This record gives sequence, structure tokens and C-alpha cells, in this order.
Amino acid sequence: MSSRLLSRRFVRVTLANFFFFLNFASFFLLPLHIKALGGSEAMVGAVMGCSGLAALLVLPIIGVAIDRFGRRRFLIGGATSMTLAAVGYAFVDHVGPALFGLRLLQGLSFAAAFTGATTLAAEIAPRDRRAQALGVFGLSTILTHAIAPGLGEEIIQRGGFHALFLTAAACSAVSVLLASGLPAGRVAHVGPVEDHTRWRVSRLQWVLIATMTLAGMGFGTVMTFIPTFVHGEGLGRVGFFFGAYTSAAILTRVVGAGLSDSLGRRTVILPTLIALSASILALAFVHGLLALVCTGFLFGSAQGVSYPTLHAFVVDLTADAHLGRVQALFNGAFNLGVTSSAFIFGMVVEHAGHRAAFECAALTPVLAWLLLYRFGRPRSGNVAAHPLAAVR
Repeated sequence: MSSRLLSRRFVRVTLANFFFFLNFASFFLLPLHIKALGGSEAMVGAVMGCSGLAALLVLPIIGVAIDRFGRRRFLIGGATSMTLAAVGYAFVDHVGPALFGLRLLQGLSFAAAFTGATTLAAEIAPRDRRAQALGVFGLSTILTHAIAPGLGEEIIQRGGFHALFLTAAACSAVSVLLASGLPAGRVAHVGPVEDHTRWRVSRLQWVLIATMTLAGMGFGTVMTFIPTFVHGEGLGRVGFFFGAYTSAAILTRVVGAGLSDSLGRRTVILPTLIALSASILALAFVHGLLALVCTGFLFGSAQGVSYPTLHAFVVDLTADAHLGRVQALFNGAFNLGVTSSAFIFGMVVEHAGHRAAFECAALTPVLAWLLLYRFGRPRSGNVAAHPLAAVR
């Protein structure tokens, strides 16, 4: 008999993650503020990328600490500092150290809160419906990708960027309240000391983490530079792209994210990586609103299936006592991809334009596909541990 998909705790942590990401996704529009303050495209990449850099630096520490001290306190602490950072932006009126400092604080906040929330979700999710559950949890992230930029543009138009920053702060404050109601007793399942000292990342987990990094580079390029691309090309509001992306991601996560629970992880991941590459490449040839919306829909469809399936694949191969550390490593891989894309492709945008950057970024999911196809076959021990990881 299939396990219950949604428990009360699962719904609460999903809602807490939703309000946290309403804050986070509001800052997809930060490139427009940086440009308004006189920053270049390369500066946009540097400012946006330093947040991910900060997250990368602390994720190894958070990964160990979250297994030892529990998940809830990291979710609460990260959401609280994210609230303070959002308020801080209201006092920044030029591109300088303060702007970079706030982005660094956001990176630290993201690493703590998101790792806490995703580890809780993976821990609470029923094992026999894990990909489906993580797909549902991911909706709390994906939904904000449409709501926050679309609503944010309207807020900016009516009240300016200061109104946007204060609204974002209020959202993450709600996340703190929701997370405070989560039970503390059974949140962390930390094994004995000897379990921690014997922790080792398997070869297949490293392959999946590298795959996530490469896919994250393609994803990050789009999310970082789509606002300035849409406005620069006169394609309308960026909310149209995010709306199409989110609609597709929601649909595929509801309908398709659980496919790998029956078909196998690798069978589902490989074609979606090709679809992700095609959607990024298509952006280089967008010249109208309809094409932008269609491309956003393809992009969301690919991301909506590939991310939770890779996530479930990594969790399948991880003991409960080490879940926080592997989750931090997985999140770090994605952040590494997003962060490096901001710096690397920011320079490409600066010197060759957005379209050239999208063409180059489309190669990263292809490299991810090649890596997973060649080295992503589970060994017999891993397959026995979890049959969903089997090659099918």
C-alpha cells in the first residue's frame, strides 16, 4: 500500500520554504536595480554571483552541523537573516561594498535555510514516493519564480525598489513564524559518532553532484540574465517568461516528477537534460513575446522534472545519518553551477551579448548528459540498496 504523500509536518515545512523563496525570488529583479544604479552586465554577474560564492563556502560546515544539531534551527536562522538583508537593501543607493555585503549575507542565509528545509522535506517524505514528494515540495520554490518577479515588477512600478525590498522582508518573516511551529524532537536523525566518522561520498554520488553542477550552470545563466535580456530587447515584462516557466514546472512536477519512482531515475533524467539544453539554446533566437513564452514553457518543463529526479537519486543513495551533509553537497553543487555561470557568462554577455551567452550556456546540460550517460550507471551494491536507481 502506498504511503501517505502529505503529512502535516511536510505541508508546514513546504509553506515555510514557499515564503522564504518569495523573498529569494524577489531578488531575481536585482539586476534591474544594479543597472539603474549604473552597473554594467559584468557587474550584474559579479554581484549576483557573490551570493552563491558565500553559500558555497559555508555549505560544508552547515552540512555537518545540520546532522548534529537538527534542521529547524538552520531554517529559522537563515530566514531571519534573509529578512534583515532584504531590509538592508532599502539603505543602499550605489554599487559598492554594502551591496556586495548584503549579497554575501543572502548567500549565507540561503545556505542555512534551504538546506534545513530540503533536508526536512527529504527526511519526512515517504520512501516509496520520494521523487513525487520532493516534486511537490519543489512547487513551493517554483511557484515563487512566477509570483515574485511578476508581483515585484508591479511593486517597483508603483512604489520603487524600496517597496520591493520591504515586501520581500515581510515574506521571509512569515517563513520564520511557520518554521517556529515545526517540532524539534524528531527533526534530526543523527547516528552515532562512528557513523559520522565513516561517512564517504560514493562514486555515483560524485557523478550526480557533477551533473547537478553542469545543469545548474545552464539554469543559472537564464535566471541571472533573463531580466536584462527581456528589457534590453524590448520583449515586454520579464514576468511573462517567469510565468510560462513556472506554469510548466508546476505541471511537470505534478504529473511527471514521480515518473522516476516507477521508471528509474536515470531513464527520466537523461532526456530532460537534452530538453533543458534545447530551451536555453532557443533563447538565443527569441525575438518576440510568443517565442519568449514558449521557450519559458520548455525551460520550465525540463527543470521541473530534472531537478527533483536528481535530488531523489542522490537521497536514494544516502543513509539517514548523513542526509544533511549530502543535501548540503547537492545544494552546493547546484549553487556552484549557478554562481560560476554568473561570473563566466556575465563576461560573455558584456563582450558578445545575451544571445551568445545563451548559446554557450546551452552546452552545459549536454556535458551533464554525457557525464551521466557514461558514468552514471549504478553498481550492483547501489542498485540493491535502492531499486529505483537501477538502469532502465
